[in-house]
Amino acid sequence: CHHVPCPLPGAVKVTPGHSHTDLALARAHGLPLLSVIGDDGTMCPPGGGWLQGVHRFVARDKVVTALSQRGLYRGTQDHAMTLPMCRYPPPSLLGHVTPP
Repeated sequence: CHHVPCPLPGAVKVTPGHSHTDLALARAHGLPLLSVIGDDGTMCPPGGGWLQGVHRFVARDKVVTALSQRGLYRGTQDHAMTLPMCRYPPPSLLGHVTPP
């Protein structure tokens, strides 16, 4: 187990279907490989029925609104990351991990 002490409680997004790092984490902890965003950028059933068919950017806003309405949203924190992009259209592509 790779436990890193954290001074504050919170949530960590793990997307084994979209990140090789998250895939390794999911395998280490026996988590299922789910893809919540379809090839067209809309949410799939594993993402929650209330978001099914909603575009991922709209879904993000809906999740923030739902958390805020329940008093559960504590804000966001910017962080540096590397995002691989394809030079061919469409310009915004989602990575998908396909295990062997």
